[in-house]
Amino acid sequence: MKYSARIAKIEESKTIAVSTKANELTAAGEDVVSFGAGEPDFPTPDFIKKAAVEAMDKGYTGYTSASGLPELKEAAVNKFALDYSYKYSTEEVIVGNGGKQILFNGLSAILEVGDEVLIPKPYWVSYPELVKLAGGTPIFIATKSENKFKLRAKELEKSLNENSKAIIINSPSNPDGHFYSPSELKELLDLAVKNDLFIISDEIYDKLLYDGREFKSMIELFPELKDRLLIVNGMSKSYSMTGWRVGFGFASKEWISSMAKIQSHTTSNVNTIAQYASAKALANDDLENIIKDRREVYQKRRDLTAELLTEIESLEAIKPAGAFYFFIDISKLVGKKIKGKKIEGSLSFCDLLLKKNKVAVVPGIAFGMDNFIRISYALGEERIREGIKRIANFIKEIEN
Repeated sequence: MKYSARIAKIEESKTIAVSTKANELTAAGEDVVSFGAGEPDFPTPDFIKKAAVEAMDKGYTGYTSASGLPELKEAAVNKFALDYSYKYSTEEVIVGNGGKQILFNGLSAILEVGDEVLIPKPYWVSYPELVKLAGGTPIFIATKSENKFKLRAKELEKSLNENSKAIIINSPSNPDGHFYSPSELKELLDLAVKNDLFIISDEIYDKLLYDGREFKSMIELFPELKDRLLIVNGMSKSYSMTGWRVGFGFASKEWISSMAKIQSHTTSNVNTIAQYASAKALANDDLENIIKDRREVYQKRRDLTAELLTEIESLEAIKPAGAFYFFIDISKLVGKKIKGKKIEGSLSFCDLLLKKNKVAVVPGIAFGMDNFIRISYALGEERIREGIKRIANFIKEIEN
């Protein structure tokens, strides 16, 4: 019996693997500081949870349309228009099982075997695997730290050929928190249009920008791109609803229709109760105040993390503009040993750090850059201090 060779080439999510290891150690009684998961530590707001209970009490437990509950689609386009001054129709939005399904469906709807999808490095761990699952080929584009890992038009141009079909842009980004200005985006998008590319804009961290920066959706800045643009967003990060699995895709009617066709045969609709609760959430005026308060907490944690990291000479990191991650350069430590064990790269660094000092971080190889690690500051200040102190102690033991 032979299993699929295509699926055998798909890698497990290393971010999930790190969280699993950390959880196993914690369950065994170990005091682990986990910087691994890209998940808010705040609870889902109470009024959203109450809306879910209300939905169950009222018996809203049947199927909905594969593309989403009408009330939620209406709430999603209204909230999007309120935030970004662009009004999609309800035929131009789909509700998926988190941003991952939106990305998979969106890619599957446009790719043929041999089509290439351009992905700047560092990239979110699932982008290349989703491209492969959808039948395409991921093409990685190196970026520079002096540009804060933001892709430049010259770098994009070198990777273009007749097989180029789409580009994925994530801003604010995971894993390093960079954020493109409108002028930086225009440079890239002019080139994308010239080469007839589809554009996938992952905007899942749109509410998590710091230092007074203002987020504008790509469709708001460049409405002329509508026919080739898919906006990806969802309830997970901004609203502390990771486990509810509610994502949104905004695109042309044709693109959404193809995505809905795929979803109708794979998962059907998203959990009905989660959809009702999400509809109530998006229509609630209290939501923005909750997000604002939490964003202020994240900014304080970011600033604290930056301050603590600067005290560790062997590490280098760019202060993120958004999201809740630091992408940390460990290249000065690669090749060195700790108690006889050699640090070969980010995987061995992370394994040794977890085993010896009980700190979970994500290896940079998961994001296409092996001399880095990613830490999330979506945890309390006390744990941030403790975790970085342990990292500092670990580095002190590394042999020169």
